Amino acid sequence: MMTLKDWFTRAQTEHFALGAFNVANLETLKAIVGAATKLHSPVIVESSPGEINYLGGKNLISLVKNIREETNLPIFTNLDHSPDIPSAEQGIAWGFDLIHLDNSHLPFEENLRNTQIFTQKAHQQNILIEGEFDTITGSSSLHQNQAIQMNFTDPLKAQQFVAATEIDTLAVSIGNIHGVYQKPIILNLELLQQIRQKVNCFFSLHGGSGTQNDQLKAAIDFGVVKININTELRLAFRESLETTLRQNQEVAIYKIMPDVITAVQKVVEEKINLFGSANKAI
Repeated sequence: MMTLKDWFTRAQTEHFALGAFNVANLETLKAIVGAATKLHSPVIVESSPGEINYLGGKNLISLVKNIREETNLPIFTNLDHSPDIPSAEQGIAWGFDLIHLDNSHLPFEENLRNTQIFTQKAHQQNILIEGEFDTITGSSSLHQNQAIQMNFTDPLKAQQFVAATEIDTLAVSIGNIHGVYQKPIILNLELLQQIRQKVNCFFSLHGGSGTQNDQLKAAIDFGVVKININTELRLAFRESLETTLRQNQEVAIYKIMPDVITAVQKVVEEKINLFGSANKAI
């Protein structure tokens, strides 16, 4: 069976990307799996600290393990934005395939040392590590204005960081921000090319929600192999749930949720087709 590293390598060669979709509940997980099954696509299921606190890391890994056995699909897991080494180590214990150690809130040198130490430990257990040194700003929600400070990855610092830490994946900051905004997000694709010239590792793009399709396709062509999607799933979930509750007096929650799952699955299917990963798992 292909590992996540194998899939990233294939994605880089064939110019497609794996969607990394955030989950905090069973319904969203069912939507992601439904889309992956329908479109025969590899996917990454991920949770950030708030989502993990709600769902439980061990619970998520157990659910995905069961689904893998039932579907025989390449479904992988990522511990998203793990803020420190203890929480990242817990991710190893739970059994995540990929851990995003986000120490970007620390000074560069301290972040580098922490990531270097943790990556060595994780690689001993064949776990992939994603690193970040320029904080990708914003939050996974709907924003009414564009007043937000963006950070941009310095290619030379990226070269130093990746060489010293030996991370597998770099979370690039090229104009991407978490959340959905009124104005379209414009990625600095020239900067992405410059980073690629200096760095030989996989690229991850956070803040995929709300980014224009042509921008995402271009980023994939320039070597991005993982694109994170969260806010669009949350919005589809909430909007569908609100509509269902207005129209339905049912009190059995499992009878209310099918339309919600369908709405979220539609978003996941759109992203899988956009990222070019459909039918890759046949």
